[in-house]
Formats: sequence, C-alpha cells, structure tokens
Amino acid sequence: MKIIVDENISFGFEAFSTIGSVTLMPGRGISNEALKNTDALVVRSITEVNESLLKGTNIKFVGTATIGTDHIDLEYLKKNNITFTSAAGCNSHAVKEYVFNAIFSICVKYNLSLKDKSIGIIGVGNIGSKNTAIAESLGLKVFKNDPPLERLNPSAGYCSLQEALSCDIVTFHVPLNKEGIDKTVHLLNESNIELIKPGAILINSSRGPVVDNEALKKRMNLKKDLYVVLDVWEKEPDFDTELLKLIEYGSPHVAGYSLEGKVNGTVFVYEALCNYCGINPVWSPTYPPVNNHLIKISGNRTLEKTMHTIFTQAYKIEEDDSAMRKITNAKQEDVGKQFDFLRKDYRFRRELNNYRINNFSGLSQLKESLSILRLQLEN
Repeated sequence: MKIIVDENISFGFEAFSTIGSVTLMPGRGISNEALKNTDALVVRSITEVNESLLKGTNIKFVGTATIGTDHIDLEYLKKNNITFTSAAGCNSHAVKEYVFNAIFSICVKYNLSLKDKSIGIIGVGNIGSKNTAIAESLGLKVFKNDPPLERLNPSAGYCSLQEALSCDIVTFHVPLNKEGIDKTVHLLNESNIELIKPGAILINSSRGPVVDNEALKKRMNLKKDLYVVLDVWEKEPDFDTELLKLIEYGSPHVAGYSLEGKVNGTVFVYEALCNYCGINPVWSPTYPPVNNHLIKISGNRTLEKTMHTIFTQAYKIEEDDSAMRKITNAKQEDVGKQFDFLRKDYRFRRELNNYRINNFSGLSQLKESLSILRLQLEN
C-alpha cells in the first residue's frame, strides 16, 4: 500500500509505515499528480480534498487528523466509494484548556472577576460540552446554543443564538457549515455583533469564517470595547494583520495543538486505516516526560489568579500572541508563509493531565474543577 501523509502530522511516518510505503508531503503541496499511484491519503485541515484532487487517482481511503471536515468533499468520497475517517474529539481537551487559559489571562490582566458572570457556549459537541462542564463547576451561568442538538433533544436546556451572544463570555465551537439551516459561515456578523455587550470576552477557536472578520474589525475600530481572542481567521493563512492589532490575543490556529491532541489525531486515523486494511495496529505513541510538572499554589488568592497560575504552568497564550504580532511587520505576500511556519514549527504543548498539584488541601473548593481538568491532586 502506498500512503501520502501530511509532513506535519505527528508520528505520521512512524505510524503509517507499519501499514505501507509512506511519502511525507507539505499539506499545501499535495496534488492530483502526486496521488496518481497512491492508495491512501492522510491530511490536515489545510488540504482541500475534492474531485480536482482525487479524480483519476487510486485513492480508496482518506483520513484527516483533525476534528473538522469542511475541507473534505464528503459527497464525492461517498459517491466514489472512498472510505473516510476523521479524528473528531482528538484535541477537545487542548481546545478547552486554550479557551479557559485565555479567559483567566484576561481576568488577571484586567482584574476582572467571574463572579455572577455568564458564558454563551455556541456549539456543544466534543469541545463545547467539556467547556460547559468546567464553566458550571466554576459557578458561571451557562447558556448553550446548538440547534442540531436542540432538535434532537428539545428539553435539554438550549438557548437561542441571541441569548448566547448576550453573555459576558462568548465562545464558538461549531463546525464550518457553508449552507443549509445550520449554516455557520458568518454566524457572528454585522447584523448581530451589537448583541455582544461592551466588556465581554469573545473567543473563536472553531473556524475563521464563523466570525465575520470585517464586521468584528469595524466594531473594534469604532469602539474597541471587547476582549477578543482569535485562534482562527478568515482567509487563512493570509489573515488580517490589522484585525490582530485590535484584539487582545491572537494565535495561528493552534488551540488544539497540544502534543496529546496532535498524536490522538494520528492514532484515530492510523487505527481506522488498520481496520480498513484488516490488520491489527502494532504502533502506539511514546510520550516524553513533562518538565516542571509540579504546580505550587501559595497564599490566599482569588479564583482567577489561582486558575491562571494552574493554566499558565502548561501554556502561556501570550507567547503565541507575541509570535503572531511579529508577522504584522512582514510584507503582505509573506504573511501566509509566516503563519504556516508558526504552525509547522509549533512547540510541543502538554495538557494539564500531565501536571500535579501537591497542596490540594488548600484548594478543596475547586475539587470538581480541577478533576474535570484532569489534574493530579495530592494533599
């Protein structure tokens, strides 16, 4: 079996070479010609998999090591009997940690309290449901918006988009649907962006076009009254550098880029391809140890400062923001290249389940939250 794998997929060669002959390629460089004599294709979100890419090739299996599938023409694959798998849920813990890292970083930076605050969670799938759990454990009033799930379970306490957008914190976790009753392109747009109250925290870590970047830039230019965090952008990798200058934190589509999240994506697709081939998986990942895994909390601190200390032991969103802002000095034709480089050269970020708190007895009121975050707790 001949397999082409995006070169930025963690352990891509090690895993898939146990199944067949592997060729690693840049995601944006995978072409129809390269696939002519290839049996399986493993990609990330930057490769558009459609008829123009696959027509006339031998591809019978496509896997994406990502949670989203908007870059995949699923109808074409089905029509041509091409087996498909995604890695839905692979990086949900990483994105959850990114979101709350951003929230607590903003709270500490501006001395904001979460007491009596509300959060609108738009999209309550693998990621949104985890954010719901941690938000409720922290005492936030949660407003969940998810029309497809609401249709399946009307009594589950979902709210309208308008209600979710009116919360103190608004975070998007929806797929990119380009049409239909659940269209999410420009879900936040010029007609409803004024529903977001001044002083609210707005986070998009789903897909760039979910938020109308021009409408957001217009609001921020006129008022600059929101704390905005964008991990995803319209027209990636050629993102709007002027919008970046107006927001609180920006990052290059890496909210889910923990080592565990990326490796989980590889594992999901690898096991699916093994199943397709009728063979038993023989590869499993080996994770390096985590340095500075002990988190020390001292003195009487506010909830916001305590949680900020915990989250920033593993990841500092300011570092990604700083790297992004350096791109604003680049020539416009180089912006996309540098955005892609930040993703390709991204450091290994580890998830909170690798960290330990050794004085948990002083944090007993946070037991539920810390357990949801999968921290190791010791008295």
